[in-house]
Amino acid sequence: MEKQPQQIGESLGFRSVMDGRFMARDGSARKPDAPYCNKKICFAATDLSFLAHLLHELSEHPQAYFVKFSTRSRDGMYLGRCFFIDQESVGETWAKYKNHPKAYCNIQDDDFSIGWREEVKNWNAAHDDGNASDTVKNGDVDL
Repeated sequence: MEKQPQQIGESLGFRSVMDGRFMARDGSARKPDAPYCNKKICFAATDLSFLAHLLHELSEHPQAYFVKFSTRSRDGMYLGRCFFIDQESVGETWAKYKNHPKAYCNIQDDDFSIGWREEVKNWNAAHDDGNASDTVKNGDVDL
């Protein structure tokens, strides 16, 4: 039997956050009130165990601030996020994983995207009336 997302995460030291929607783990560089870079690495993968292990490894990077992965897939894809305290580590990590055969990897610039957060469309057909009024709250790392 395949392990569930929470079991996989807990076995790697992740904790459930955001009403169980994500499993999260602090990175090596996370300290109280420490700043972090608003450019984050975003991953998508169909192999949840692979993604959780990758994020666990990244959380141990000396500049890692925070990592998390989704507990629910989107059409078979699980989402992962990795925050660092410096922009250089973001770029180096993106370059390392950009062409990985098991994960899609890109950089999201939250300083740029924050102005568009209220425009995020809710694609849930059961609740979508065609308007983009449903919002996603900012604060990915404010636990």
